[in-house]
Amino acid sequence: MAGDGSTHIRDDVLWFLDTTFAAWNWAHKSMRDAVKNLTASEPAWQPSRHTHSVREQINHVAHWKAYVGQRLRGRRPRAHQAWPASGRTARDLRRSIAHLGRLHDELRKTVLDMAPDTFARSRIGRYSTVQLLLGAAAHESYHAGQILLTRKLYRDSRRPPADRGRGAALRPASRPVPPPPSASTPDAPPRTRRSRRRAGG
Repeated sequence: MAGDGSTHIRDDVLWFLDTTFAAWNWAHKSMRDAVKNLTASEPAWQPSRHTHSVREQINHVAHWKAYVGQRLRGRRPRAHQAWPASGRTARDLRRSIAHLGRLHDELRKTVLDMAPDTFARSRIGRYSTVQLLLGAAAHESYHAGQILLTRKLYRDSRRPPADRGRGAALRPASRPVPPPPSASTPDAPPRTRRSRRRAGG
């Protein structure tokens, strides 16, 4: 039974890693979707001087994904440079995105190669293996959201000033969904014209 429980833990962690990278997790679109169909000028654009571009964030995520994979394989890589050089050309960008995909495949293979019981009990430094991998998935999810937001800001910056933000303003407001009736009390009967007069309505 203990082995079955350990296998479920490993499968759940793999599910979170996979959906964060290539599907749709509980927060938003995946990293793969976040970097899909980038235009020529999008990757290097920054919302402000002190923020990171899409290109920089892709390489940042790849850096930490590689670090986690190496730690799981028993190595101790240097981790001081969290924002490596990101390249400048479209070819560099394609390589970075492909590299991120290869790192994900290598990471999940490393997880699958671990015995479920070992996976559930092992520690890497101050973190358990499970904590390290969930942290990596949460980190990737955060930056996928940042990339999606940066791309939205980029598109908005290319619109005429008078049109910025108008999409949300012109969109018809959705009707609020009424809360479900309480399970402990029956639905109130509909008010008749007579009852409204009594209530001053």
